[in-house]
Amino acid sequence: MEDKLAVSLLKSLARKMAQTKFGQKSLSDPDGLSILKHKPGKRVYVGFVLMALSFILGLPALACLSYLSVKLSKPMTIAVGGPAVIIIVHIVFGVGVYLAGQNYASKVLQWATKRFLEKFEK
Repeated sequence: MEDKLAVSLLKSLARKMAQTKFGQKSLSDPDGLSILKHKPGKRVYVGFVLMALSFILGLPALACLSYLSVKLSKPMTIAVGGPAVIIIVHIVFGVGVYLAGQNYASKVLQWATKRFLEKFEK
């Protein structure tokens, strides 16, 4: 009984989603994931470098701040610097994701919407 309810809810959602502009655009797009077949541009590579840089620099910076905090006997070094480093690392990672995945995210979402609508719209 629960399965039938879930399927009927998904079908209802699919019917409503198919009436939106995004749903209609997703259904009319024949390409699918053709964007993945093209060679990525410089923007994507810069995004990947920024994401990797955020991982590579984050923990060592926190370790360095911790060491300085203990060595100088000033706990405010890590108390203020730690959150600042974490915020900077997250911003760098976010910019990297934006640069690397902007085109890909929209195309994958359209493809997933199309697959969902094709399965449940009937």
